[in-house]
Amino acid sequence: MARDIGRGLVAAGGALLAMAAAAAAGLLLLDVVPLPEPGLSAGGAGGGPIGRLTAAVVAMAAGGPADVGIDPAGRLPITVQGRIQVIPLGVSLVGAVVLGTLLLRRGRPGLLVRGMTAAVAGTAGLGAVAAAARGTLTLPAGGAGAAGGGAGACASGTRTPFAGASLDKLEAGFAVATGRTVAGAAVGALAVVGLCWLAVRFPAVGGALRAARWPVAGTAAVCVLGAWALGGPAAAGGVLLTLPLVVGGVLLLGLGVPWSFSADGVLSCVVDGGWSSPGRGALVVLSGAVVLACGVAVAARTGRDRAGGPLRRAAVLAAWLAPVMAAGLTVLALLSRVSVELGVQAFIVAVPVLDVRLAANPWVALGAGLGAGAVAGFTGSLLVDAVRRPTSVGWRT
Repeated sequence: MARDIGRGLVAAGGALLAMAAAAAAGLLLLDVVPLPEPGLSAGGAGGGPIGRLTAAVVAMAAGGPADVGIDPAGRLPITVQGRIQVIPLGVSLVGAVVLGTLLLRRGRPGLLVRGMTAAVAGTAGLGAVAAAARGTLTLPAGGAGAAGGGAGACASGTRTPFAGASLDKLEAGFAVATGRTVAGAAVGALAVVGLCWLAVRFPAVGGALRAARWPVAGTAAVCVLGAWALGGPAAAGGVLLTLPLVVGGVLLLGLGVPWSFSADGVLSCVVDGGWSSPGRGALVVLSGAVVLACGVAVAARTGRDRAGGPLRRAAVLAAWLAPVMAAGLTVLALLSRVSVELGVQAFIVAVPVLDVRLAANPWVALGAGLGAGAVAGFTGSLLVDAVRRPTSVGWRT
């Protein structure tokens, strides 16, 4: 048991290090943090220590919201406070994959001990990361005046407190909520442990997970390299941090899952019309191809574990792939929610300024996942059987 406890600690530490590496790489590609000297970066945003910003991204990957406060260099009795709720799912995925891989290295014996140890250690580690994820960013000179003027013009004559202000710099403080981070880390770690247990308990689940390794890795590499080629390092950094969100958004839209967008507050006109659902023609084809490819990959990997004739094998695969895909799409819809809240406080008076929310409908995602999983499992199994046994499944079937 002592060895399994040690291996669980190693798994938790490896997952945290992998998340930190992914977050730091994304921030550096985005040019948020200057290297090697502090000051203004080429992207126009001042940088605090990269370690604190990396800690903030890692904590947000566990579900913690980021609180931001701006003090106009003490020249105005006004502060701007906001909360940003978005999960960098790219960092979350890296941590989950590394944690699951390390837990499964020794197989089924001692898995629960390793898993529970890793869950406790990983949750505590992410709590410590969230506590350290606080610092200050120096925004570029003149940023406040530009922002205030733009907002005032857009709001039909309504001027913001910063309109016309000439400021040398703005100090933006940031911090991540520790309680929400710890709760999200505990849920995520237990979910990974549960998935590992299913993989060793049921061969079909383990085969499906092994079948998904290379397609997921290939998709990630293609998306990051394509973003670099089309938009440069900054685009690649954004895709690296939010890859599952980008891919999942395309998949949800292609499967007919609606997204809701709302913007309220004095500055809602800044993002008025800022979200419109893209054309679904190409997305439907792309989503269908991705779902069918998943069904074929799972059928090819789990073929030896399914007995019976082609139709029975197809029905069995459709029956268990449907709830799996439904659960995955529902979780993805819940994790893909984005919200930004902004308010201005003067003395003891607080005024809400902006409240932006973007979310997918989880109930429609559940139904779409059930249908897509059933179709993908049934069709994928028939295609695999037709290739492996050309005489067992005729073209008419």
